[in-house]
Amino acid sequence: MRRFKNNYKLFIALMTFWLLLNMTLRPLNLIAGVLICLFVTKFSEGILYNYRGFIFKRINIKIMIPYTFNLIKEIYVSSFSYIKRIIKKDCQPFITEIELRVKDPLIIAIISNSITLTPGTITVNADGNKLTVLSLKDCKEGPETVKKEIRENFESYFLKG
Repeated sequence: MRRFKNNYKLFIALMTFWLLLNMTLRPLNLIAGVLICLFVTKFSEGILYNYRGFIFKRINIKIMIPYTFNLIKEIYVSSFSYIKRIIKKDCQPFITEIELRVKDPLIIAIISNSITLTPGTITVNADGNKLTVLSLKDCKEGPETVKKEIRENFESYFLKG
């Protein structure tokens, strides 16, 4: 019964999203939506949920709202800094490995994507809670600066909650 309940919730959420994106109730569109949502629901088992329920915990909205504003700020600040580095031609790419203190795979994915969204940094690999980050910083700055920025600007929000 529990397995059906999780499948049902995911199917309804996907179908609602499908209808909102397509904004039409034509029969062919509804049939395509149902088939695609059933397919995604079936193959999400074991990835999003198992027989006990959803695998990922919810992230507190009180954490995500300030985090989102901080991410937008970091993207803008980094973009102007990155433009300055390109014009001055005083930047050097380097790779940094950082071990995050958070263990939740969803939070690690959020941090990893946030790093990639920030100009001048790309998450190259994620292995457990270890991230490999390619960074293009000032020649004066090194890997420790990148680690500190990631911990302060991204990871710290999830350690509070």
